[in-house]
Amino acid sequence: MDIRKLACTTGVALATGFGTCAAMADSGLYIGGGIGQSNIEDNTGTPGGVPFDETDTAWRAFAGYNIDLIPLVKFAAELGWRDLGNPSGSAAGIPAEYKVDGFDYSVLAGVGLGPVDLFGRVGGYQYDLTKTVGGVSRDFDGTAPLYGVGVWFTVAGIGLRAEYDLIDIDELDNAEMLSISAFYKF
Repeated sequence: MDIRKLACTTGVALATGFGTCAAMADSGLYIGGGIGQSNIEDNTGTPGGVPFDETDTAWRAFAGYNIDLIPLVKFAAELGWRDLGNPSGSAAGIPAEYKVDGFDYSVLAGVGLGPVDLFGRVGGYQYDLTKTVGGVSRDFDGTAPLYGVGVWFTVAGIGLRAEYDLIDIDELDNAEMLSISAFYKF
């Protein structure tokens, strides 16, 4: 074999290998937590529902694993706990309070633009919901689809994320969360 062909083939193989290693260097396990605001809307058409549209402080803790095999394309799988708070208000003068929390799981996919990634989320939320209206509580539980979009920024293993998530709970008109999170990638 010609020495030039051998050198060229070796150079291409090394460049490809280094590119894959560099992409894999961004892959790994991460943990984090965030805080934000939830909005819960309800009406009389849902079980135990009343006209309700209130916000409260929400938080979440999560762990995930991201895979960056292809340049510019980012993937992650994530598990977490999400608490949408205890929004309270009144419906026709009757005090009302809602509480939603539970375990979530999702897949994130996005586009990497340097240290900033844009991503979409799709997954599920195993929720516990308590509606307390006029001192009478009704409990519900189930699994709801979870959708979201956000921006993810990482430098030296430390990251920040801003995201909007929508949770489609059958017993509510609308449940959404806007949050800022910090995480550490191992």
